[in-house]
Formats: sequence, C-alpha cells, structure tokens
Amino acid sequence: MRMITHDGGRHNVPRLRSFVIPGIALVFLSLTVVACAPDKEPAVKQKPSLQTESVDCRLTTDTSGWTAFKAIADRVAAGQDVPLDDFYAYAELPSVTLWRRSLEKDAPTAQRISNWLEGVFWEKLGREGQQKRTPDRSDYLHNSNYCLENRERIDARLDEMTGPRKCEMDKLIRYWCEPENIPADFTIYFLPTKPEIRIKDGDLFVDTGVLGAGSADQVIRNVASLVFRRFQTIPGTDPMELEGELSVAHSFRVLANEGVTGWIDKAAILEFDTAHPALHKVNLIPENFFMKAQEALEMMNRQLGPMLDDEAEMAKKGVLFAGHLAGMNAYSQTGYGMSSVIFHRLGEDRLRDASRSVPGFLAAYQEAALLNSDPVPHPGKAGSELFETVPPLDPELFTKLHAMLSRVFPE
Repeated sequence: MRMITHDGGRHNVPRLRSFVIPGIALVFLSLTVVACAPDKEPAVKQKPSLQTESVDCRLTTDTSGWTAFKAIADRVAAGQDVPLDDFYAYAELPSVTLWRRSLEKDAPTAQRISNWLEGVFWEKLGREGQQKRTPDRSDYLHNSNYCLENRERIDARLDEMTGPRKCEMDKLIRYWCEPENIPADFTIYFLPTKPEIRIKDGDLFVDTGVLGAGSADQVIRNVASLVFRRFQTIPGTDPMELEGELSVAHSFRVLANEGVTGWIDKAAILEFDTAHPALHKVNLIPENFFMKAQEALEMMNRQLGPMLDDEAEMAKKGVLFAGHLAGMNAYSQTGYGMSSVIFHRLGEDRLRDASRSVPGFLAAYQEAALLNSDPVPHPGKAGSELFETVPPLDPELFTKLHAMLSRVFPE
C-alpha cells in the first residue's frame, strides 16, 4: 500500500518490484466503474476559485472540495433530500475534477464519484435497495465517514494549514526546492479523496482523511517531501534499464533521491490515528530502516570493489547490483539512513546541498559516517542514537566509487 503518489518520478525508481515509499503507507486504491447513468466529462477551463488567501506567501491553497462535502453532509443532517444531480454537481466541481483526472488511466468518472458519494449518505437519506459493493467504493465510503466523524479536527487543521502555518509550509518547500523549479501556479487542494497525498503537474491533492489522521506537522512534511520528489530530485534513468557502471551510478542517484525525500517526510516515524479505517495499519519500526542500511552498505563493501577494479566484471554485474538493492527494498531505507547521518553529523544545510549532486551526496555521507564509532552499534542498542549505527564505506572503495560517480554525474 502507499499513501503518497506522483505523476512519474524524476528519478525513476527501479521496477524490479513495486516500489513503496517506506513507512508511507498506506492506501493506493485503483478505481472501478460503478455507473448508474450516462457519463459525461466536463472540461476544466480554469482553476477553482480560491478561498484561503488571507496569508501573504507564495503558496496557493484551496478548500472548496471540503467545503462542498460538508455542505452536503449538513443538508443530510438537517433532514433534507439531496438528489443525485447534486451529488453529480459535487463530482463536477473544478477541484474534484482535477483530482479525478490526476488518476489518469484509473480516473473515475463524475458519475462514479457521485454514486460513491451518495453511498456515504445512503441510509440517512432513506435510499432503498442494495448498493453495488466494490473495494474502491467501500474504501471511499469508509474514508468519507472518517472525515465526517472528525470534521472538527479536520477544520482545525485546515485553519492551521491555510492560515498561520501556510507560510511555514511554503518556507519548508522552498528550503528544499529551488524556487525556479516550482510552477508559479502550484496549488494545494484539500478535499476527501482516497487516503493519500497525490501530485500531478502543478496540483497537489491532500485527502482530508489523511489530514485528520496525521498531525499538521506531519502533513506539512508530507507535502514538502512530495513536492521535492516531483520537482527537485536528480533526474535520470531507471537503473534496471541500464548496464554496467551506469546502472551502479544511477542506483546511487536513486539512493540519494529516496534518502532525502524520506528524510524530509520523516518516513521512519510516521504516525496516524488508530481509528482511521486504513491508516491504522501503519506500524513503523525505525530501527528496521537502519538495520537495512547496515545490510545494504555491507553488501556494497563486498560486491563493488571487484566491479570497480574490473571493467568486464562491472559490465556483467552492474545491473545485478541495482536489482539486488531493489530486491532488498533497500533504496529508501538505506538512503534514509545515509541522510540521517548527514543531517545529524553535518547539519541540514549540508544535507540539502548534497541532495543536488550524486557524488556530493556520497561524499557527505562518507564524511558524516566516518564520525561514527568503529564498529558501529547495532540499531536499537541502549545508549546509542540510530544515526550512530550508519557505517562508512571502505575508504578505498569510497575513493573509487566517488571517482566513478563524478565521471557519470559531472558537476
């Protein structure tokens, strides 16, 4: 499962197995057709009208979808009937339509969303008959019900996110991302969707269920992490589509990208409300990230030396090395451990600067890890911090690897 999704990464994570941002759990639901009337697709001719521009910063936020959702709920609570046309009108709102279309090939029609939304209020509206039950419809219903049950908390957090903490979110995004990389019309939409945070082009969609189930601090980090992933990570080719030293080099590019993205997100310590129907499943153990880092770094020390010394060996085994990392699910967790030791030993500015360069990231990691004890403690050992458990590469191996990365990614 996954919660954070995007429209095609700049850094192309290896596809040996389905990649999941570690710890970012949770639910990435595919949608199926449940149509009860002819579909029609309105064109989105302009961005929705914005409702939360009271704070003077460069970040644009929109809560129109959440406001419309609550208005329907209030009508139902007041005993009013809500015809299907009104549910359809909700599904055709510009913000809702932008979200639907962000799902691309899995995009649900307006009719499908209107049917699902009606299902949220089915019994209270006195509707008769059985609803067609599908996993997608059930998940939408459960998430929407969670939003209704926690609307006061969601409203309070939206007041923070679109009010006093809006500029804090903007500042965090622009700390990690170069301003020229962020679209001028970048907009964050808050509305009930699937339990996920999704980005498409210059639009980012935060499910209000995720907002209710996680703290404002956490959602601010989630947003900044996803914007970094979309607009700032070092672009390149999937290592599994390359060979030899290029496959190895791009593996370290992915390690850098995933490590910094996960660190911004604090992926090892995400927490959600245990009452959320899907996000309650998140049960992260930070020590596991660092145990994976130790395992992967030991594998690098064992395998890369002969490959860097022998062109034929590198040509034959480069893509196997990339596949080994993917098969271990090591890219994200190992990158997180490397980012953690850079942050704690050298500081956040150094980590941000290192995120712009593959050889720079490796150099910063090695410099930071050399400040740890030798041997490093086992993750979870009493009296030690997790960043202290990240070991450096063998010095001779590091020198050769850094030289190779500098050839492939000249600065």
